[in-house]
Formats: sequence, C-alpha cells, structure tokens
Amino acid sequence: MPIRFARQEKVARFLDPRQDFQETAIPCEMRTDPLTGRSGRVAHGLGFQIQPLDVQPLIDTSRPTCPFCPERILSVTPKFPAEVVPAGRLQRGEAVIFPNLVPYDEHSAVAAMSQAHYVPLGQFTHALLVDAFSVCLEYLRHVMQQPRTTYALLFWNYFPASGGTQIHPHLQVFATDTPGNALQEELACSLRYTQEEGRPYWADLLQEEERLGERFVAKGARSAWLTSFVSRSLLSDLLILFPQRYTLSDLTEEALDEFCRGLRQALQHLESQGVYSFNLAWFSGIAGREDMWLHARLSPRLYLTPRLWGTDTTALQHLYQEHFMVQTPEASASGFREAITL
Repeated sequence: MPIRFARQEKVARFLDPRQDFQETAIPCEMRTDPLTGRSGRVAHGLGFQIQPLDVQPLIDTSRPTCPFCPERILSVTPKFPAEVVPAGRLQRGEAVIFPNLVPYDEHSAVAAMSQAHYVPLGQFTHALLVDAFSVCLEYLRHVMQQPRTTYALLFWNYFPASGGTQIHPHLQVFATDTPGNALQEELACSLRYTQEEGRPYWADLLQEEERLGERFVAKGARSAWLTSFVSRSLLSDLLILFPQRYTLSDLTEEALDEFCRGLRQALQHLESQGVYSFNLAWFSGIAGREDMWLHARLSPRLYLTPRLWGTDTTALQHLYQEHFMVQTPEASASGFREAITL
C-alpha cells in the first residue's frame, strides 16, 4: 500500500498536585513507521529540557592514555594483513584507519578522525569530516574484495552518552555477511514495498515528505534531508537520503562532499540546542539491487539526568524496542531547516 503516516492521539488524565489536585489532561501520540510498521510514542516529557554536562573532567582524565592521540596511535594500534591492506594502515589528512583490537566481525576497523583528542560537536571542519569518511570508504574498497562482505556498516558513536568508549572522535566500519537486525529489516521491507508498488519506498517517501513539508529539511543536488516520522532518539533523528544511490560503493566524491557540508551544519545546530552526543549510521543496500536507497541516520543522544548518569535508553526502548520521542520530528525539522543550507 502507498506510504501512510499513521498517528493515534491519546490523552492521559490525572489529578495534579502542582495545581491543587485539579484534573490535568496531557496529550500523547502513537505513531507507526511507514516502512517497517514499528510503533513509536511522542510524549510531552514534562517540559523536557536538556541538562548541561561538564565534559572537561572526562577530557582531562582520558587524554593521558588515549590510544588514538598522535603520539601513540602508530605504536599501539594494529595493522591490517598485507593481503587486505598492503600498507598496513590507511591515512588521509588527519584520519587514520586500522583494525579494531576488539573486532565486531571478521573485517572490523576503527578510524581515528583527528589529531585533537577532543573536538566539540560544533567544531568539526568540512575537511576533517570528508577525510574521515573517505578513508573508511577506501578501506571498504579494499576489504569488500574479500569473501563474506556483502554488507558494509559504517557508524559513529560520539561521546559516552552514545555508547562511545573513547573521547577521541572515531568511526567504526566493518564488512560482513550478517547485516544486523535493523538493516536486515529495512532491506526486507524495502524489497517488499518495491515488489508491491512497482517503485522504491524511498522515492515515494521523499516525494511525499517534500509535498507535505512537515518534516522536510533540505534538498541538494545529491542528497535530501528530513526528520524521521518515527525517530529512534528522544529528540528526533535526521534522515539523509541519497537518491538513486544504493550502496556506499555508489557514493561519489561530490555526494560525500555535500553530505559533510550538511552534517557540519547539523552538528552546529545540535550543539546550539545543548546536545553533546549522537549516533550516526549509514544504511547501505545490496550491490545489484535498486529497492533501497543509501541513507544515513543521525540520532542525538544525551543523559536524562547527568548528575546520576541516567541514560536516555530505558526498558521501553532496550527491551520492548519501543521508540520514544519527547520532541516531535516536525518541531525538530523546523530548527534544522534554518541550519542546513546545502
């Protein structure tokens, strides 16, 4: 069936002690992802505000032993086997890529993005981003000549609230024959939609989002930016589509350049909102298939209560796999529209 943005509005009622136990009505909303059918919730968040975080102690204590800082990186990080990467490591600009000492898969690598131990969210330069993603793509060109490398996964955990275990900015990339649950689900749903509708879901999604304008953010020559109707973040995900590009191998230098320009602007906007951490992941299709467009998802992360190190992932998300948003994707899109000018 065609794309449908399904919503169900609900109202929670209680006697509010802040108003002398008068009845209070609070709206909330259920949403259904138009591709996967997974549900998500938009709730009021009790006037949710991002709490500031003092990051300096983490920076100071992590720097003396950081394996990715320039004085250590070449002596403590491993090298690739010669049959995979003849030079042992790959480097472009400040970015260096090497095998992961604690690999996730047969071909698992880490790319240290900068010589600086800490780069604030809004201070990533265009060149730094282009070099880091480019060296990852170069690694994939090497490694995907090996067997059991159908799927390419490239992701970024920035700062500990995202699950990152190093302050020093770094990307993770691996090639595998097991894509993981979310990518496998998107591939299966994209294929089914194309078979049923005769055209890619992603083309219809972009056309409909551009027509509605509620979550549409920006469109360049090689990419389109919007917020996700059902986000995986409390604050709404940014979804970046690459029309008629299907895998990371299809990504041109021009498309990567445009992506990094938009990403830099998006990160600056998030920092201005008080965000200090995020996850970013690329969702790459299968070579030879045209049912799923290459896309990336940027998902802000934070501590709900920094003084208690309370994360933003609860049993609702972790065990029930139910997405929960305190900010609507429509409100988030409004802010991104002012920030991203491709």
